[in-house]
Amino acid sequence: MIRTSANTENTLWVNASRNKTLSNPTYMMGIQHQVNSNFVKRFIPQNVTPQSGTTIENPRVDLFNITFSDSYENLTGGTRAWYYTYPPSVIAGYQNNPNAVNLKGTGNSYPRMVIWDSDLFINNVMTIMFDWSDVNDRMDDVNDTGFTVNINDIQFTGGTTNISREPIPGTSETIDRALLEINFFTSPVPLNEIEKISYTGTTTGGTVMTNTIYVANGLQVSDNEPWTYYGDVSVNTSRSYPITYLGKTTVDIEDYGWYYYKIYEQNSPINLNPSLATDIVDEGILYIIPPETTQVEYTGYSNNNITIYE
Repeated sequence: MIRTSANTENTLWVNASRNKTLSNPTYMMGIQHQVNSNFVKRFIPQNVTPQSGTTIENPRVDLFNITFSDSYENLTGGTRAWYYTYPPSVIAGYQNNPNAVNLKGTGNSYPRMVIWDSDLFINNVMTIMFDWSDVNDRMDDVNDTGFTVNINDIQFTGGTTNISREPIPGTSETIDRALLEINFFTSPVPLNEIEKISYTGTTTGGTVMTNTIYVANGLQVSDNEPWTYYGDVSVNTSRSYPITYLGKTTVDIEDYGWYYYKIYEQNSPINLNPSLATDIVDEGILYIIPPETTQVEYTGYSNNNITIYE
């Protein structure tokens, strides 16, 4: 049984990753009141497992942060994260791995929030590194990459692209990379309102690179300094960090008490429909303790019929 309190940020200890079938799932949680079965809520919890010290590769437990409230709701806030990732071959090069040159590209993209500040007048940059699985794959032209970037579903045109044959640190070899730099100073969306970034494009070899990420805002990053969760006093530019979820999840609760809960794994970071999820990875009983009342009530006899004698 999981015991939680209302109007408080709760950390739930669950066993989700032990039973997952997807390599990197998003977890959706659903709760149903045991008495009022019509009251059902589904939401994306803030997954704080990486920064808790629990390893991602072999976790003994998953940690979710959730606030149960009766005044405000954000069911998908837990999807918003800080990104600072590199392809595995680049990290191997940073570590002076002699086998780094033999590491094949993954065919994936790796976003990094290079500078991320809540001040609207600070130059904020996200770099996306595209890692070809075919060494002969590339872009046609540095000024015509064929990539489209959208911010909050609005097309972004203020970025620059630098495509070059990049050296692997610690070796004399190079690997083809495409670096798409997004400068948020000219974004069509105010910095503190950026939630969703999507990008897509096709290389000369027909490799489709596409991704959608839901990002934490500048204030969340500057306040939390997520690199400190992993022992660094500042961002270590020679390493990848786990995707670190900073967005908060708040669930509006009408009835307190006993609930059934289920945790689903899924590929979508925002889906709240269990029929579109993949599998149930954990389930059980959850109890929400009602908030303490501050109202003082007198429950004794009425004083309407009391006679006062002089």
